[in-house]
Amino acid sequence: MENYGLLNKISENLIITKPVSYFEMIVLENNAKVIITDSGGVQKEGYFFQTPCIIPRNETEWVELVKAGWNKIVGNKKEDIVKEAIKAFYGNMNDKKWIDFYGSGNASDRIVEILKSYEI
Repeated sequence: MENYGLLNKISENLIITKPVSYFEMIVLENNAKVIITDSGGVQKEGYFFQTPCIIPRNETEWVELVKAGWNKIVGNKKEDIVKEAIKAFYGNMNDKKWIDFYGSGNASDRIVEILKSYEI
């Protein structure tokens, strides 16, 4: 962006960083109000944190998240991306129903309890 003289056109509310680690990315996703991504993995991680995702593509691998209203496919037009990001940013997350598509996250606890029940 610096090479093309675009840094001065960025809003003061937008932070440009160098690439972050996986754990730093998780923290960012967890604390975001809305995520704009074309990454299928980030879309799903955003769902786990109950952070809506705007998808600047024409399709996604996680159609169940779109159907549930957590993620929105908007295509690659700038106007559509901006419009939907603003709607998601100011939207009310309380109107979205949390659906446990992928389990409770407690599988390891359940496995330990099953193993402990066996007499060795």
